[in-house]
Amino acid sequence: MYEDLGIFKIAKAQMDWVAQRQQVVAENIANANTPRYLPKDLKPLSFKDVLSGSTAQPVTAVATNPMHVVPDMGPDPFKAVTQRKTYESTPDGNAVILEEQMAKLGEAGDKYNTAAALFQKYQKMIRTAMGTQ
Repeated sequence: MYEDLGIFKIAKAQMDWVAQRQQVVAENIANANTPRYLPKDLKPLSFKDVLSGSTAQPVTAVATNPMHVVPDMGPDPFKAVTQRKTYESTPDGNAVILEEQMAKLGEAGDKYNTAAALFQKYQKMIRTAMGTQ
């Protein structure tokens, strides 16, 4: 019922994006001591793409024969991109700045909470309008 409404589609996409970004940032933090590791980040979420449905289903391979091996692309519509413009790096080439990654985690938490609150408020509004509380 809710998946057809634009505001719920946006809130869900935002929450999915934030969850994926937290995973990417956690991977960056885990590799903070790996030589020549470049941090990754997700491209910002475009609400225009969410409403048009272009982020909903990624392109996947199709098996036309039962002997074909189909790679598992996963349900992830968001792609992590390696950051090429790093401003600092250690002598071993690692470009992860822990303070920056922690700030991204905090920002992701705030965005998730905002999207969850928006989802709950609109759900309550619809229930009130329907007369079912």
